[in-house]
Amino acid sequence: MTLTPRIVAQTRDRLGESPLWHQAEQAIYWTDLYGPILHRLGRDGRIESWTIPGTSFIGSFVFASGGRVMLAIDTGLALFEPGSGRITPFADPNAAREGVIYNDSKIDRQGRLWVGTLDLAEAEPRGMLYCVDAEGNARLGDGGFTVCNGPAFSPDGGVLYFSDSVGRRLLAYDLAPGTPVLRNRRVFAALGPDDGIPDGLTVDAEGGLWCAHYGAGRLTRFAPDGTVLMVIDLPCPIVTSMGFGGPDMTTLYVTTGWSPGVTRAEDETGPGGALLAFDTGIRGLPEPVFAVG
Repeated sequence: MTLTPRIVAQTRDRLGESPLWHQAEQAIYWTDLYGPILHRLGRDGRIESWTIPGTSFIGSFVFASGGRVMLAIDTGLALFEPGSGRITPFADPNAAREGVIYNDSKIDRQGRLWVGTLDLAEAEPRGMLYCVDAEGNARLGDGGFTVCNGPAFSPDGGVLYFSDSVGRRLLAYDLAPGTPVLRNRRVFAALGPDDGIPDGLTVDAEGGLWCAHYGAGRLTRFAPDGTVLMVIDLPCPIVTSMGFGGPDMTTLYVTTGWSPGVTRAEDETGPGGALLAFDTGIRGLPEPVFAVG
């Protein structure tokens, strides 16, 4: 399927990531990993941007209680207050391992934070997927990946989906409500050499799993059994993540990026690095808030 998305924010993010819809504000937030910048696009069309001091990367973020944002930055998880700019360290399950940084994160249906790491050189399987509770206690979910990406959860919370990006595969795990233990790891989908790299994930209200294909300029929607339901081509090769939003939760926001090694010369002045959006006719699910003290 070919859809022409509209550009809703003409940013020039080197690596846009983590689009999250804020229900109360009716606003979309996202990041530039290399900025390191947190963006907000409000209902009035105005873009606010915060450059995060003291760090080189924002791997991802989630909304936290009290109007705060939980950032996954170089030094660990940290609470950020957009109004004051205050940053408070929260947890570091990575334990300051050199050459390993935080990447994608999401809140599960039980309110727990799942965050992955990656080997900065993208050469060794040093990446881990952690589960962090509201008190900052961390538990290892799985490990041995070069790049952890895109945790997402089925509507009932019983399945965790995960992008093993360098392995070019999507994994699925069973997740019981009362425990952060992952069971029954299995390959949900394998990507071919022309399919790019599986990156960000999100799940819609019908249980469809959406995957961004970094380097291939497309999105794929899978049924819960792994059947491909839809492939959507996008106008730039670096597509990193997507998330539902809008008043009726049917708008899909898509983050993109640009890179001399991936982006074609003719794309250098194109939409790479912008925030895109299009109407899907499929309702998404609101992302939970991390209820920290």
